[in-house]
Amino acid sequence: MPNPSENAPSLQQIVCALVLGADHPITLNESQKILADVEADDRQEQLERSQQVSDEDLEAVQAAADGQTPADADTAAPAAKPALKLASEPVQTISIAALKKILADLQRQFHELDSGVELVEASGGYRFQTASDCGKWVRKMLNKGKPARLSRPAIETLAIIAYRQPVSRSEIESIRGVYAGHVVKALMEMQLVRIIGRSDLPGRPFLFGTTPAFLDHFGLKSLKDLEPIRT
Repeated sequence: MPNPSENAPSLQQIVCALVLGADHPITLNESQKILADVEADDRQEQLERSQQVSDEDLEAVQAAADGQTPADADTAAPAAKPALKLASEPVQTISIAALKKILADLQRQFHELDSGVELVEASGGYRFQTASDCGKWVRKMLNKGKPARLSRPAIETLAIIAYRQPVSRSEIESIRGVYAGHVVKALMEMQLVRIIGRSDLPGRPFLFGTTPAFLDHFGLKSLKDLEPIRT
């Protein structure tokens, strides 16, 4: 956990900064690892600073290790003692549940601020994004038009890939009954679909699957959020 010094940022501030600074939706596991790694780095730095003691202090530590009484040991190398204690303590890991609670609190706070920015869960992680009702102003600033609409053939092809992935082009064409090469290519150019492997069938055709951008486009946290197929 972050050092509870007077000027240290709170855990909530750190998590907020991680989400803001990430170039992709940052996952709970990534956040957890970063927090643990920084604590380990800070601990090592403190340990190295504490170990920069005089020769006299080092001799006192050695004397304590050789059998001084606890009272004598209490007076030996006061600068080195915190380092020795620090080195023996395990690095504390923030639980996934605690991170989820922090992020839920942040989501609520940004929603209550009504600031035009929202914290959302997407593509298996968390990210900040412009509130949807402010989108047209941001697009104007960025000189971007409205997002391209998917054609009906593209939607049908994308649905097949999403629900049946990994799937080959021939399987897509068998289901749709028409050639699908140009549609698959267009979906790949939109970064909604990607090649995720090869089939074991003769000729080893490419297998297609969806991308994180697909989840973003449809506002899904993961593929598990796809609506069940109606029978």
